[in-house]
Amino acid sequence: MWKFWNPNTGSCLRTIDSGYGLCGLILPRNKYALVGTKCGTIEIIDIRSGTCIVVKAHGGFVRSIATIPDGDGFVTGIEDQEVEF
Repeated sequence: MWKFWNPNTGSCLRTIDSGYGLCGLILPRNKYALVGTKCGTIEIIDIRSGTCIVVKAHGGFVRSIATIPDGDGFVTGIEDQEVEF
């Protein structure tokens, strides 16, 4: 489960059910959150609506997510040293 917080008030803005998340990232412009899971999926969450698209990304645990410098994509990594763009 992921919770999104208002940093000014400390109040919870939204709670979204998720798989077994190991890492997370909010993309630039605060529109989407990404969650890398234990089962090898990436959850792409629309922060405003709360909808979630699940993409099978890897065969192992997704251990890391990072944005590409121009903000138009992201990179994921797993424990077997595989990287996906």
